[in-house]
Amino acid sequence: MDETNTEQTQTQETNQELAALKAALEAKERHNKELVERLQRVHADFENYKKRIARENEELFRRLEDALLLEILPIYDNFERAFRTFNKNNDKDSFIEGVERIFAQFHTFLASKGVQPIVALGETFDPALHEALITVETTEAGGKVLEEFERGYQRAGRVLRPSKVKVSRYSPSPPSPPPSEGEGSNKR
Repeated sequence: MDETNTEQTQTQETNQELAALKAALEAKERHNKELVERLQRVHADFENYKKRIARENEELFRRLEDALLLEILPIYDNFERAFRTFNKNNDKDSFIEGVERIFAQFHTFLASKGVQPIVALGETFDPALHEALITVETTEAGGKVLEEFERGYQRAGRVLRPSKVKVSRYSPSPPSPPPSEGEGSNKR
């Protein structure tokens, strides 16, 4: 009988351990399920946050554009007035004077925004500031900006638009002119 009691005791202990393990497993599964649900909620909240921030950024960008446009509209209005007055009076001198004032107004607006022209003509070519459209061989030191086709601008140390320029390139001998027709040709 001792063996039977021992077996029953072991079976009971095994059953108790098994029940405890099942209870622990169920608790862990509930905990895992809760964690998964929390993770899903956090993920959904994060996706909603990203969408909200994108909407807010778009709205902020629109408001900044609107503010900028409100500052430009008086300049546009002055152009419109100048053309309307010119069409009525046909006074070229007054029209030119009006356009010069509007140009000064626009220049003041750009300066107030920190926009500065990039000095290019006669300067050493800098690819960070200039865009070389043409290079010309010269016997003088190369790398100088010879002509500015389109002015560049910068703001707060950043280039808004590079200057489009013609640049010199050093050549030890002057460039020879291209041969004219008839010279050096052996056509028969």
